[in-house]
Amino acid sequence: MATCIRYTCPHCQFSVDGWSDGNRYLTDHEGKRHYFYHPSDITEMRAFAEEQTGGVMKETEYLAFLKERCGNEGDWLCLRCGCQKRRDPKHDPMQCPECGQRKLRSTFNLESRTCPKCGKGIFHGEVGAIS
Repeated sequence: MATCIRYTCPHCQFSVDGWSDGNRYLTDHEGKRHYFYHPSDITEMRAFAEEQTGGVMKETEYLAFLKERCGNEGDWLCLRCGCQKRRDPKHDPMQCPECGQRKLRSTFNLESRTCPKCGKGIFHGEVGAIS
């Protein structure tokens, strides 16, 4: 199950939703990301892997495929400019595409951080949803 925390700045009311689980993906032969979501992610990922390799895979082959091509994108907030982007810290540059700074923070961990929009308020989070 995934948890969402909504962080809000009390000064300017800027808010950010942070989910605990991220977005799981597999890459195809060209490196394009294909996303898989609960509850069908397990069966769909295996079918995708077998489609990519041309047939039924042994468990060891499937695990090797996952190790090579699986990732998880999370939502990140730039603490300098407020840009929100999805990034996989294992595969993507952890640099803001808008301002170029390396001040990215997971949107699930913003408690007590200064709001990048107004620079005055401090984020406070409350559980928003569980799915």
